[in-house]
Amino acid sequence: MIIEFNKMRQLERIIDEHQQQLFSFAFFRVGSYEVAQDIVQDVFIRFYENSRHLSAANNVKAYLLKTISNACTDYLRKNGNIQFVAIEQLENELTDEEEKSNLTEFLRIDEILSNLPAEQAEILQLKFVDSLNFIEIAELLDINVNTIKSRYKYAIEKLRNFNLLKVNQYE
Repeated sequence: MIIEFNKMRQLERIIDEHQQQLFSFAFFRVGSYEVAQDIVQDVFIRFYENSRHLSAANNVKAYLLKTISNACTDYLRKNGNIQFVAIEQLENELTDEEEKSNLTEFLRIDEILSNLPAEQAEILQLKFVDSLNFIEIAELLDINVNTIKSRYKYAIEKLRNFNLLKVNQYE
C-alpha cells in the first residue's frame, strides 16, 4: 500500500512538471487537442502501469517525449486519411482563449516551417516550440548532435534568406 502511494505521488510530480510541454509536443504533431490529450494520457497510464520506469528512467522527460513521439507517429500512420476541419470552422468552435491562441500559434509556426525540408523543420520545432536543447533533440531523434546542429544552422539560414525570421533574437 505504501509503495503504491509513493508510486502515485512520484507520478503526480512527473505529470505536474511535464504535462503542459508534453501536450504541446503532441498537439504540434497531430494538430488535434483531443487526440493530443488522449495520447499524453495514455502514455502516462502506461508509464504508471510499468512502474519500473518511474525509478529506472535516467531522464524521465526524454523517455516521455520519445514515447509520445512514437505514439503520435503511430496515430498518424493508422489514421493517414485524417479529415481536417477548416480553420475558420475550428476557430468558431473553440471557446477557450488559450486554445484559440495555441491554434493561431500553430498555424503561424506551420506556415514558417512549411518553407523548409522536413528534417530541418522538425529540428526548429523541437528547439523553439518544444524548448528542447540540441542534446535532447539528438536523443529523441536518435541522430548525432552535430547533425542536429548543422540542420538547425541550415534551417535558420534558409529562413533568414526568405526573410521569414528575425534570427538575431535566437542566436
